[in-house]
Amino acid sequence: MIDTEQLVRALPEQRWYSGRERRLLSIDIIDHAVIEDGGAPLVTAVVEAEFEDGGRDRYNLLLVLHEDGSIRDAFDEVERLRALGLAMAQHMTLKGRNGVFHFSGPGLDPAAALGYKSIRAVESEQSNSSVILDDAIIVKAFRRPGNGPNPDLQLNRRLTSEGFEHVPPQVGEMAYSPGSSDSVGDTDATIDLAIAQQWIDGADGWQEVLGHLDRVYDEVDTTDATEDMPSLVVERSGRILDQLEELGDVTAALHVALARQENDAEFAPQAVRAGDLQSWADEIEASLQALLHRGVSELTELQPEIEALVGRFRAIADAGLMTRIHGDYHLGQVMLAERGWMIIDFEGEPLRSLEARRGKQSPLRDVAGMLRSFNYAVCSGLFNRSEPDSDKWRVLQPWADAWERVARDRFLKAYLRKSHEGRFLAPDRDALNTMLHAFELNKALYEVGYEISHRPGWIRIPLRGIAQLLGGGGGR
Repeated sequence: MIDTEQLVRALPEQRWYSGRERRLLSIDIIDHAVIEDGGAPLVTAVVEAEFEDGGRDRYNLLLVLHEDGSIRDAFDEVERLRALGLAMAQHMTLKGRNGVFHFSGPGLDPAAALGYKSIRAVESEQSNSSVILDDAIIVKAFRRPGNGPNPDLQLNRRLTSEGFEHVPPQVGEMAYSPGSSDSVGDTDATIDLAIAQQWIDGADGWQEVLGHLDRVYDEVDTTDATEDMPSLVVERSGRILDQLEELGDVTAALHVALARQENDAEFAPQAVRAGDLQSWADEIEASLQALLHRGVSELTELQPEIEALVGRFRAIADAGLMTRIHGDYHLGQVMLAERGWMIIDFEGEPLRSLEARRGKQSPLRDVAGMLRSFNYAVCSGLFNRSEPDSDKWRVLQPWADAWERVARDRFLKAYLRKSHEGRFLAPDRDALNTMLHAFELNKALYEVGYEISHRPGWIRIPLRGIAQLLGGGGGR
């Protein structure tokens, strides 16, 4: 029914395809089923791509099969995807050749005709595909699904059931269970394929911060007194600094909510063990050595300070608790909506395995990710309006640093005020600061590696962040 030779030619053209540096040999259909048969059937399919190097990748496809034999991705004929909302609302079950496709919509009205007022695809995604129905529901298809729960669906489902107000409520889902319908309860074998949530109209956190930073940079006056800079930064930042303080509170509220799940082994907090600290410290040292091997000479002079920080990190006696966390937390993963900050996309870092993304971590990893995002925002604003080390850059840089210090301080103070409710942080403040600095360092080292490969001109951002961190507590 599905021409796999066509898929071999078409799959590498998709933006969510991950095998561009490998030669694709063939595609095997694990299973498929027809969602809607209307002359050109809408088909859901789980497939496996085989590569010349012996590797295999799994993909979740939604296809339209035309009478002339051609196959198109359903997101290129987006009106056909109205059927997803209906299938979820009606709790449809479709038998494939080797298993069962399940649709569920606990938050959907089975009598509602979703998608008939409006339907549009989200164009900006790279690793998944989403469609918005009636500006009310967004359905996201996980393009590279793994076995067991997808953390985006798993965490959103749990937070919705707990009434957490800062995530778009989860209202539906789609999954595939290999074997008969009797295996529905086997969560390790189940493959999560899609999530449906309420669509929240809001401003992207990254763009919101950049817009306010632009106004700060616009008002820089070389006659301003240096001692007035902190108060002028606050005065010229508008509401965004207050909003970042609110984001600190919301971030802590998320971690508190996730730390309260004592009765579920998947979510129950557990103490950070000495072995966990050693593993995290080893990860930092391995990243450092890999970058030194790649010739990042700027890190050589910082190596003694990095090793000293890692040594203090290893020696922490009580590092608090590990919980489920967001896992890829930055300004692009939050939205400023009418109801306040909303946290989105709990899928975790896409390069990590699904099992690793479901693992428990110190909540400070999320905090470190957001603080690094503040640093990227101020530097991105500088890149947008001046050449590095130009006269204009040198004029604006102190204002960027001052804004970042205030933003970090506001965010962290609010986070620490709220987070004590969850009792998951290290009780000793010096240990807490050491952990936060270590996680920021780990993130910045990752960023150095990324920039070398993708944007060599931007390597100065994480390198300067590392120097600030080691020299003055992250520029605070």
